[in-house]
Amino acid sequence: MKPSGLLSYPMLLRALQIGLSFTYVIYLLRHFFNPSSPLASVTFHVYMSVALIFAFNPLDWGPDLKRWLGRTVDLGCLALSISFVWIYHLEVGRLERHLEMIDPVLPIDLFLHVAGLVLIFEAVRRAVGWSLLAVVLAFLGYAYFGGYFPGWMAFPGFSLSTMAELISMKTDGIFGVTATAAINFVFYFVLFGTVFTFTGGGALFIDLAMRMTARLKGGAAKMALVGSALFGMVSGSAIANTTSTGVLTIPIMNRAGYSKDQAAATEAIASTGGQLMPPIMGVAAFVMADMMGISYGTIAAAALIPSAAFYFALYVIVDLRARRFGIGNVPSELLDIAPVLPRLHLLLAPVAMITCLIVGYSAPYAALVGTVTALVMPLLRKSTRYSLHQLFDSVLDTAKQMAWISAPLAAVGVVMVVATQSNLALKFVSLLSDAGTGQLYLSLLLVIVGCIIMGMGLPTVAAYIIGSLVFVPALVDLGIDRLAANLFVLYYCVLSMVTPPVALCAYAAAGIANADANKTGLLAFAYSLVIFIVPFGFINDPNVLWQGTAFEIGVSAAGMLLATFSWAVFLMGWMNGKLSWFERALFLGVSLAMILSPTLSTPWSLTLVLALTLILWRFTLRPRFVTA
Repeated sequence: MKPSGLLSYPMLLRALQIGLSFTYVIYLLRHFFNPSSPLASVTFHVYMSVALIFAFNPLDWGPDLKRWLGRTVDLGCLALSISFVWIYHLEVGRLERHLEMIDPVLPIDLFLHVAGLVLIFEAVRRAVGWSLLAVVLAFLGYAYFGGYFPGWMAFPGFSLSTMAELISMKTDGIFGVTATAAINFVFYFVLFGTVFTFTGGGALFIDLAMRMTARLKGGAAKMALVGSALFGMVSGSAIANTTSTGVLTIPIMNRAGYSKDQAAATEAIASTGGQLMPPIMGVAAFVMADMMGISYGTIAAAALIPSAAFYFALYVIVDLRARRFGIGNVPSELLDIAPVLPRLHLLLAPVAMITCLIVGYSAPYAALVGTVTALVMPLLRKSTRYSLHQLFDSVLDTAKQMAWISAPLAAVGVVMVVATQSNLALKFVSLLSDAGTGQLYLSLLLVIVGCIIMGMGLPTVAAYIIGSLVFVPALVDLGIDRLAANLFVLYYCVLSMVTPPVALCAYAAAGIANADANKTGLLAFAYSLVIFIVPFGFINDPNVLWQGTAFEIGVSAAGMLLATFSWAVFLMGWMNGKLSWFERALFLGVSLAMILSPTLSTPWSLTLVLALTLILWRFTLRPRFVTA
């Protein structure tokens, strides 16, 4: 028989999970109606998030002595994190009055700085692994030992007291823009997403996707695309999207003829697009709004056409692959789908949220309206009513998701401070400008390479923040609109979720499919090539970002869809039959010309005619002249 102590520890952890989760969620809800001072709210948020990670993800060091040592570490970290919440509550008045570089840095400030960073770094390691932590530690080392670096990277370095002032004594660093974006924007949408999912909205989206695509050619993969796009609209989390939709779509794709690697890769790239899908998008979009000082609605509107092109291109690839290889049709025995009509009223929740955004209400207000609607709508019919246990679980899930988002965001604040205060970002901008020799497309290609390299080791939001610091200023210097430059960097940083060796989304999908993680990551990255052309479209045509008249926006959107269609055909090498090398080259030329030429210009118009002629040739004229 096990000692009673072994049984009590899981119960203690469970009690801590519940208590911390409800305290955290209630505090942030109260913050919306009765805001605390910025420093008071953000310090509470950061260290409660850290405590939640220790509670939800304890160490597992095996049996006997190591187990007790791990539990001691966990409880110590939990106690210290919670105590930091209280200490900052007591010290916040003094810290708000503190004059940087004038008032003395007290021993308590140094303790909060050093011990606080240790807690945050350990929380980051448990939440997302060593990849992000290694980057943060590298920047931290650079901050202290900058004088030992060669050439253009050299700078005098900072003292411990200076670093404490920059990082952990004001609303910068770990309490900076990334952390404030989490409590001012991200929390409300995470809350909406979990409530909507737990009250039946997530299941409705999957069933709608099945209704729309199950009987189409390649319907199994198309179901994954549509389901992930719909779910991504309300979750904004690639990992949550993968795990929520993948448990259903991946087995169906396996039954429909896709290999485990193909099924997992398809779900991974489809779920990754949720970070780019309005109205919620991903965490990086909220950080972008805060960093740029513009409304989140502006970013969501700008992302609408590119995200549509993203999923349209994936849809075309899936369709062409299914037709070429004769796979992907959903077996008839799986077509028994639960009735959708009695549950359509659940869609009023996202509709209410989107309506609020369109008419101009703030993003947090819109998310709260959507959350309340998601709580009320299921009660209208007996078949959709939920239990209190589901609400209980949604609170825990909200707190857990926020913790896994917030600790990495706080850590990235260290990178932001070091990159800006050491002038490393400005030096890198100059270096990139020199390397690009003032050539726009060469500079864009260098940025793409940089974003993909960062994406190999960082979560999307971390890669975007660093990319926005080092790449966006250089692109703006080349004459690119600031919003377009930020979205350009975001798109290629999004690929971090499917870029080995740290392809979090691909690995989650591979786990569901029991597939090889590295093969899935490489295959998902290969599928993502279909979206590589999309960001160039809004670099060259601001109308794609919802800037212009209705006619200009409509024509630009149609041009982008046609360009991405041609790009997908080029990549697959198949359209109503295998393409010759000459036909494939023509489709490549058409896609590039339409993306790079100004909309409605003579080259663009001639390319449009050529594109339509090519499609006509493949579907109607070619079969008359070429023997199949």
